[in-house]
Amino acid sequence: MSLFESMSRDLGTVQRVNIQEVRMNKLNFYEYQDDVINSLKESILENGQMENAIAYLDDFDENGDIDGCRYTLLGGHTRYLAISKLLEEGKGDGYINLSIVEKPQNENEEKALIMSNNVQRKKSMEVRYHEIKLWGEIYNSLEERPSGTKRDWIGSKIGMSGRGVAKVIAKVEQNNSTSSQQNTTINITRNDIFKRLKTNLRALKKTKELLEQSGECEDIDELVNSLINDLNVVINYQN
Repeated sequence: MSLFESMSRDLGTVQRVNIQEVRMNKLNFYEYQDDVINSLKESILENGQMENAIAYLDDFDENGDIDGCRYTLLGGHTRYLAISKLLEEGKGDGYINLSIVEKPQNENEEKALIMSNNVQRKKSMEVRYHEIKLWGEIYNSLEERPSGTKRDWIGSKIGMSGRGVAKVIAKVEQNNSTSSQQNTTINITRNDIFKRLKTNLRALKKTKELLEQSGECEDIDELVNSLINDLNVVINYQN
């Protein structure tokens, strides 16, 4: 089954599963806010689980070990966390409704399914950028490239235009570049200081020449001479 088929397939059979048989997906990079989890927890307690989580059957965890779970989540992580909290509080029956789908054939397909199940999430610019990079890697791995531009294809996966994709990339990379420049430590040596002093001395001597040519700034001529003398003293100190 191809990536596109797996992402457009009908959801599989629905089962009501003990939450302790379900594991979080380590490929899921999204953050889950406590206030959102608590709000959903109260909704589930009052109205029941309104939407199914999505998972595939697998007795092995990401390390290939048997961990006692039978299902790995692809979507519905917030629902999983909310029901888990209810169970910890002694509320609810500790079961979650799962739509069981086929196991993804590879990691790229699994990442694509996770991101597709989080399209409607409210996301920061940085999360958007990370999504764009992952979809770009998936695009590059396709044996048959879809029609249109790469950025338009990525945009169609995350719910924005190709131009919007380009803007996110430009904005985040510009911010990263600025931050990197600000954090770069410049190692200034004693020799650098004296080079700059000599540059300033040459500039002052040039200014002195201009003063003599103008004949209109006699009031500051003595001050400039004093600066030149002081710089000479400092520069000679190097020797």
